[in-house]
Amino acid sequence: MADNEAIEIVGAERFSNYSGYAASFRFCGDHVDPKSVDTMGRRRTRIIAIDALSRPGKRQYTLECLLRETNKAFCGFFDQHKSQQYQMQFEENGLKWLLAAEIDQVSGVAPERSKNNILTTDDPSASSQADKQTSYEATKNNEGQVLRYEEYEGEIGVATGNWGCGAFGGDPEVKAIIQWLAASQALRPFMLYYTFNLEALQKLDLVVQWIFIPGMDCR
Repeated sequence: MADNEAIEIVGAERFSNYSGYAASFRFCGDHVDPKSVDTMGRRRTRIIAIDALSRPGKRQYTLECLLRETNKAFCGFFDQHKSQQYQMQFEENGLKWLLAAEIDQVSGVAPERSKNNILTTDDPSASSQADKQTSYEATKNNEGQVLRYEEYEGEIGVATGNWGCGAFGGDPEVKAIIQWLAASQALRPFMLYYTFNLEALQKLDLVVQWIFIPGMDCR
């Protein structure tokens, strides 16, 4: 794919329960997909394929590669229903404003059009609603605020993980922030991030808390 291309697979239906990942992946019985269908009879699901840089090494920390990966993730997270909003951003405010918006959103001062929350969890096979609630509740409980996953059910966020961090050799901490930036710029209301128990990301919830501290300035 070109650097500004992504593949969208529409209507995928799940038939199996499972556990694990990669070598630990196991079949755990039949699954009846509860998702509704659209007017064409397709399940209301979308799977996005985006290619990360392969074995970038230290080069992944350069501005060129950071911008490439952010743009690639944005292409994947792009919401066609919001294309006019994207166009208006470019036409009315220009690229300078877009970059400023990313900084504002990372610092917690997000425009009203996007709630811009990140929810983290370890295991994608533990896919019950209760599991999806747990991580974000834990993140916000320290401030006495609880925001449940159900509040977002009518809005389409992004479910992702350690993109390009396996055989491709990407830095998971960098990729997590890149995807957060891209989801923010794509006006997604939340990002559900699967850490797969990766040690480097076990404090990601804490980072989220720090970033949302009032007055935090991220540059």
